[in-house]
Amino acid sequence: MSLNRPSIFTVLAVALLAAGVNCWSKDIRYLNFCIKNRDDIYLRDLKMEELVLRVDQKPVTIRFFGYKEVETAFVVLLENSPRTAPYSISMPQWGQVNPIDLIRYQMYDDFFPQMTDRGPVLLGEFGQEIRVLQDFTPYPDLLNKALYDLEPDYAKIGINDPEIGRAIGRGVDWLINRREKRKFLIFFTATVDRESYGNMQEYQDMLREFDIELYIISFAAARPSGMGIPFEKKMNRYFFKKLVGETAGWLYIVGAYKFLDELFTDFKGRLHNNYTVGFLAESEGESREHEIQLEVLREKCEITHRKILIY
Repeated sequence: MSLNRPSIFTVLAVALLAAGVNCWSKDIRYLNFCIKNRDDIYLRDLKMEELVLRVDQKPVTIRFFGYKEVETAFVVLLENSPRTAPYSISMPQWGQVNPIDLIRYQMYDDFFPQMTDRGPVLLGEFGQEIRVLQDFTPYPDLLNKALYDLEPDYAKIGINDPEIGRAIGRGVDWLINRREKRKFLIFFTATVDRESYGNMQEYQDMLREFDIELYIISFAAARPSGMGIPFEKKMNRYFFKKLVGETAGWLYIVGAYKFLDELFTDFKGRLHNNYTVGFLAESEGESREHEIQLEVLREKCEITHRKILIY
């Protein structure tokens, strides 16, 4: 068949549209979510019949239900700039510790294997540039080696404010064409920058459109107060809350590094106790926003999921 010749289906669709006939499209869309019970423990025994899914306030049939067996693609992006690497080398005895080294310490050994059991992982860094340190791989040893080989980027000039939104956008680009039902973007940074904050709505719209769950670990004060607080730190929590709120992801803000272990414990629990449901999404004409309601038929459970889908 000639590559330049339209298929009979294309010709038919064009003819129907010209005649004013509605063309409906149907596709399976997937929703990821996690649930904590009344004891603040992630639910591990959920059954499909315990869920109620509504789209635009109308009940819909759940056609797919999965837990730990759902294949997943991960992108892990680390900020490597003078903000996360102020020193050429960490020397704790002198009070000089690079946040990026603390992150790497927490990620060694058991971080990547728990991911690669579910699917491939890409590891990247951003600062002056956005770089892939290790492309998608199912081998945790390659990821640990790339993490070990990373050099703290402390000496660059003029990049004390890397553009956060652009880096998140690149992570989305790496994930959008993946075939996995789950796609997670895990983002380690310091704070938002003014340029990204000014384009917040654009990044929210991007995250609504693509089925990618955003997790952010921000190394800043949760609620900074006092005189002389920079704009970026004041708006940091608000900005990232808005972004992760468009997804089924989560925001962690850590100002005191002694809490890193607790943060990573909850983060890994949330990441690896995800559920996925699929439903038949019907659309007519142009894409639009659809309201999503997902309920679990158990008392005092907190569920985290997307509130809006575009199709």
